Amino acid sequence: MNRNTPSARANDRPTTDVLVVGAGPTGLMLGCLLRHHGVDCTVIDRRDDIDPRTRAVMVHAAALEILDTLGLRTAVEDRGVRRTRIDFHTHHEALFTVDFTGLDTAFPYYVNVPQPEVEAVLADHFTATGGRLLRGLRYTGHQEDEHGVTARTVTDTDTDTGTGTPHTITAHHLVGADGASSAVRTALGIDFPGITYPMAYLLAEGAPLLPTDPDASAMYIGPAGAVSLLPLPHGTVRIAGPVSPESLDRDSELSARHFQESVDTLGHGPTLRFERVDRIAHYQVHERLAERFTYGRTVLAGDAAHLNSPAGGQAMNTGFGDAWALAWRLATPCGDARTALLADYDRERRAAAAEVARTTGVLPLLDAMRHATTAPARSSVQEALTGYAEAWSQLYLRYTTPTAAAVEGAAPAAVPVEDAAEGIVPGDATTGQPALPPRTRHRLHPGARVPGHRPEPGHHTWLHLPGAEPDRTHLPPLTRTAELTPTQRAWLPTGTTAVLVRPDGHVARTAGAHPDTTTGATGATAETEKEAA
Repeated sequence: MNRNTPSARANDRPTTDVLVVGAGPTGLMLGCLLRHHGVDCTVIDRRDDIDPRTRAVMVHAAALEILDTLGLRTAVEDRGVRRTRIDFHTHHEALFTVDFTGLDTAFPYYVNVPQPEVEAVLADHFTATGGRLLRGLRYTGHQEDEHGVTARTVTDTDTDTGTGTPHTITAHHLVGADGASSAVRTALGIDFPGITYPMAYLLAEGAPLLPTDPDASAMYIGPAGAVSLLPLPHGTVRIAGPVSPESLDRDSELSARHFQESVDTLGHGPTLRFERVDRIAHYQVHERLAERFTYGRTVLAGDAAHLNSPAGGQAMNTGFGDAWALAWRLATPCGDARTALLADYDRERRAAAAEVARTTGVLPLLDAMRHATTAPARSSVQEALTGYAEAWSQLYLRYTTPTAAAVEGAAPAAVPVEDAAEGIVPGDATTGQPALPPRTRHRLHPGARVPGHRPEPGHHTWLHLPGAEPDRTHLPPLTRTAELTPTQRAWLPTGTTAVLVRPDGHVARTAGAHPDTTTGATGATAETEKEAA
């Protein structure tokens, strides 16, 4: 969208409930979800139009469920290619597989679709639903008081000097979704600690010499590196990864010849060769996590809050998860309830981002594949891959149990809330366990996500299990029959009759009646509460 169109023209003092800085995938998804909840929202970006570079590619099942809620899944899928596996090939011809077809969702796959295409779909939907998208507008700082936030912006008329016409925008809340070099995060003085990988990552896109597998993306592993091969629309592919032991300076030029020579050292021959190269680049990979995601009325989301390895295609999907977790909280009326919910956003999404970083740290696993030359070693590596499809899909994310204040502020008023013990996020540093989900089962305890659940915008919902007889004196009018799969039903604690689900699909409470236990005020039994703890 060009900034000269009526919907993108900057006014002197537009007032909005939520101002989002950054019209990348996270900012636009948040804008769409806020409009879905009926919240007035303005998104600004310093670029005049969508960045045409491909950058992120993979859209996983949890993000597909979000897009489906907005009615946008088909539009995104039509611009990409569907895949059900990620295959790992070694130079000694071993093959390992991560298979997504067993996911408990209506969308047991992922879609390779260029990020600009996703942004275009989201931008069109955002403006069509009443969102205000202002391009060519650069954030320069903000002030906050008890009434809201006043952001300072400049309409760039000279990109070399950064001069332009100043504007201010007032909002109840400000969201920084402005990427890894976030001006919002910098203005808040929030540290962004982490590491930068020492090796250079090379990337090329174009037409491959050989056809690709119609069902899989792939990783090709050699003695001194590894690259991913991602099929893209129109018969093109992306090949990218750490294939050179030496670091390249950011300003040095990379030729197609140097790229091909580096990839050839992996030992996979014509499989990794191009018939035509359309784009070539090199970049550094970072793993960073902001020390906090909220500061007063300001919130961070997406790459402004966290960066991780490209393994498993998690970056764009984690940003979508931030938007999904944040939108319903910002839809809560201003006051103590929203404050408590935003504090929980900080706690939950920082833990989620840390977990994603652990699941993308696959260099030791790639090294194990590199040395898996015997049948027992290969069997061990394949076993180690169990759970990766679930982790990378982000369907089974489990938050720590929400604080009582947060649930009390947003749950249906008819349901009394008791304090709940906090659980441990799988892979939390305090447990010393790997970040992958349980290999044999999931549990719909408080904090767990219900895959495929279609929430009511802005509302917690009691899901009554078919055939169960809950104590209806504790269930408010906003109750409907659970739309759980048989597998999900099996994940519930024994005797559960109803589940309180948040607007983001995570379990806030379970309720049940047991002859040998005591039912509390919420309808949850002592046994259920014990399991939740």
